[in-house]
Amino acid sequence: MTATHEELTALWGADGMIYFPVDRFDDVLGPLTPEVFPPFGAIPVDVPILFTVDVDVSGMELFSKLKIEIGEASPRIHIVLGSSPEDPQLLFCLDALTGAVVLLDLETPNFETVNATFAAFVEFLYRLGQLIATDPGGRARAARAAAIREELMGVDSSAFADPKSWWSVAFDQLESTSG
Repeated sequence: MTATHEELTALWGADGMIYFPVDRFDDVLGPLTPEVFPPFGAIPVDVPILFTVDVDVSGMELFSKLKIEIGEASPRIHIVLGSSPEDPQLLFCLDALTGAVVLLDLETPNFETVNATFAAFVEFLYRLGQLIATDPGGRARAARAAAIREELMGVDSSAFADPKSWWSVAFDQLESTSG
């Protein structure tokens, strides 16, 4: 299942979303097929505990263009999408070439793929946003989180490939709630 623009708006409201400015990045973006790009480029402004578009890092702002070189590979362009509300040094970035969303840890520095596509990232935020909005707590939360994880495996199984990945850890915490 892929959330539609209408569903995103129903959950977050028109004021609770912003739109990726595609025209600013035509020179660096790879192909933006519907499989890669979320509906209309919509991104939630805030998903509690998980994501915010607020970027509180000196010299950077939302949609900053970063040129990052990893190892022997040539530099790649990444575009800042937001950060972790719990740790502003963790930046979510769009890999302009592939459309993947990565997590850049400015402290360590470390780089982790979060989702294979920008569309999958927004879908994950949407599904967890739904859970948060109607959180039953306790065992019911754990059961719903496990069901959501199973469904999201069909959207982007690579997000759960590493047991220490961003999404694996988030779901482990939600699923461990038992009381």
